[in-house]
Amino acid sequence: MSAFIILGMEDVLELHRRQIGIFGGMSGLRDSAVLESACHAPHNVLFYENGDLVDCAAALMWHLSCDHPFLDGNKRIGTVAGIVMLSVNGRLLPDDDVFQSKLIELMVDTADHRTTRQDIANFIRRQL
Repeated sequence: MSAFIILGMEDVLELHRRQIGIFGGMSGLRDSAVLESACHAPHNVLFYENGDLVDCAAALMWHLSCDHPFLDGNKRIGTVAGIVMLSVNGRLLPDDDVFQSKLIELMVDTADHRTTRQDIANFIRRQL
């Protein structure tokens, strides 16, 4: 059992549903097995790599953004899921325009496979 909360598939599905409801886009899964794999990534990082909360949130963000489990909004759900996972575990990221701009740039680069999971973790650690 983890010392912190890791979001599951139902959590991510609900977050995606809410994001599509607020910002628009196509709802639905492209591949449920890919979503399941992305949601298990933080567990793998925790148990096999001895990762911490930031490593696990970064894994969730990277896999949701890069593996494209949804028909639309993959960068958005990767970003939101990571922020929510950190938040429910008491770690809050900045809420300013400079941070948000850098985060958006990072997640666009992530979805285009120009960053690594470690790049995301390093970025988050610098912000906390």
